[in-house]
Amino acid sequence: MCIKKSALMLFAAFMIISLIGTGIAFGEEMDTWTASKPLPMPRVVTDRPLHVGYAAPNMTSESCQRDWWQAKLECEYRGWEVTPILDAETQDTQRDGMRTFINKNVDAIVLVYWEMEPLRDLILEAREKGIGVYCGDTELRDGVLVNTTQPNGVVGAQMFYYGLDRLGGRGKMLILNLTYHILRRRCYAAQGLVVNDWPALQLVGFEDLPVPGWEKAAFDYASNYVTRYGNDLNWIFAGWDTPGIFAARAVEQAGFTRDDIFITGIDGGSQAYGEIRKGSPFIATMSQPFEEYIHVAFELIDQLQLKGMSLEDSILSPSRIIYCPPVLTTPENLPKVGASIHEVFGSTYYDPAKKDAWYFWGEPYRIKA
Repeated sequence: MCIKKSALMLFAAFMIISLIGTGIAFGEEMDTWTASKPLPMPRVVTDRPLHVGYAAPNMTSESCQRDWWQAKLECEYRGWEVTPILDAETQDTQRDGMRTFINKNVDAIVLVYWEMEPLRDLILEAREKGIGVYCGDTELRDGVLVNTTQPNGVVGAQMFYYGLDRLGGRGKMLILNLTYHILRRRCYAAQGLVVNDWPALQLVGFEDLPVPGWEKAAFDYASNYVTRYGNDLNWIFAGWDTPGIFAARAVEQAGFTRDDIFITGIDGGSQAYGEIRKGSPFIATMSQPFEEYIHVAFELIDQLQLKGMSLEDSILSPSRIIYCPPVLTTPENLPKVGASIHEVFGSTYYDPAKKDAWYFWGEPYRIKA
């Protein structure tokens, strides 16, 4: 009888140790929203500054610059520590970056524009250690708590209708896409509308840009199509601004203006506004609220990992996506050079009278061109 009792006690102790080792301790809340199996909730930090690992592929893109600017403001205002990795453009360097964050045992990881599929196992490994994983304008994968972004399919459709109206519903159109990132949804929406509903608007090409090398590819594709169609090509729809700007260079070098061939993009910012302002073929963009994406992600970190809120009580929804609306920016509503980037979003979140709002934390990103 004593042997049986001892064996049962040993078995019970083993089970308790095993459960604790997997993060399943008695009374501990588990995350059942973000993966196919329950995961530990991200750790709550109360006795020291929270430590964020912040990841971006580069600092050449203005969207990356704006995201990082806002992340620094967030950390400074909140008194958090941040470890940035700002130059990981390949799958290998991004995996190395995730491993660095895990080894440093940061409290939260914020991923912006990294390729998510190769990181699946490392995201789950981070979560098992109690590290929260958050995304800004990036793909969701198991274990990612949130993606803050715009409704990309809707935004693609909005830009499509802008171009459609400019053309009077007829002409020839080229789409420049990027397959691996969620911005493809913008291009798929435009493609579906033109193919299925607007027979007088002809889609002459749908080109997937390579990564890396999309800058040159955008220029080359635009040059080839302009050579083939001349100004019978009316519109180049770029899935984001930068390839649209390279396409504009090709159109200009071929001797055409925005009155012959116009180009639209999606992102917004100084470079795009400067192109529109100077009269290049690049004529319109959907301005994304990158600062709001980052702020909302940091707000969720604050709720979950400082305040200890449950997923249900936080700003998160079961979809794990929080949408922030963009603003169509054209020659008619360009912001002034030197203006705060937040002024672009006066129709969505920005209210200049609310001086204690998050968009007045520190010096904002300012429009340079």
